[in-house]
Amino acid sequence: MPPIYQLLWQMIRYAQKLYWLDTILWLFILGIPIVPGLLIRQFFDTLTSQTQIKESPWVWIGLFLAVGLGRMAAIFTGRITKTQHRFLMSGLVRHNLFQGLLHRPGAELASGAVDGQKVSPGEMLSYFRDDALQIEDTVVGTNEILAAGVFAVVSVALLLSVNREMTLLVFVPLCLITALAHQAEHRLKRYRRASRHGTQQVTGFIGEMFTAVQSIKVAGAETEMLEELKKEAIASSFNGTGPGF
Repeated sequence: MPPIYQLLWQMIRYAQKLYWLDTILWLFILGIPIVPGLLIRQFFDTLTSQTQIKESPWVWIGLFLAVGLGRMAAIFTGRITKTQHRFLMSGLVRHNLFQGLLHRPGAELASGAVDGQKVSPGEMLSYFRDDALQIEDTVVGTNEILAAGVFAVVSVALLLSVNREMTLLVFVPLCLITALAHQAEHRLKRYRRASRHGTQQVTGFIGEMFTAVQSIKVAGAETEMLEELKKEAIASSFNGTGPGF
């Protein structure tokens, strides 16, 4: 299996123009908030300067309005491109997954789990939903991370140019908080995996119930099946919350 970054690059290349357009828009969305601060600094610099040439207040008002309108336009356009990109990525994953299933023999449609065991049609539906959403979030989130990184670098550079001591006083605690959040991320991932496993179990059981509904009626096992479904739901709710998790 190729490394994850190669698969991610293949997904990006599938709609490369849309991806880079979305990246540029998010650079504007996250970077434009820096501009009002620069304008305010320049405004107070002109007030304290000794030169006689002063800009009209309407010039500053126009600049602030232009920045605000530009950010609104970037957000509106960015939401459109982001929505298109999201649906395109998740649609591609679901299309390829469904095409791969159809190319298998009929008896093998419910096989192919990570552990090699068969999965029910209900569990397979969770793959179409959850896996596609995870891949979608990963692909479309890379440009937001890139834009946030550029914004952070530029912001720190501006703060250092103003006051180094104050910048370190603010920035170092933020780095410590980020490190603690990164440490907590591993526990959150384990909870997410346990939650997903429980969801797959319940979804698979429901799918099997609907598949064999006539057999359940003939056997008169409606009450037993509902009790088993309740047990599965309770077990999935508490899955992974014990001392050994």
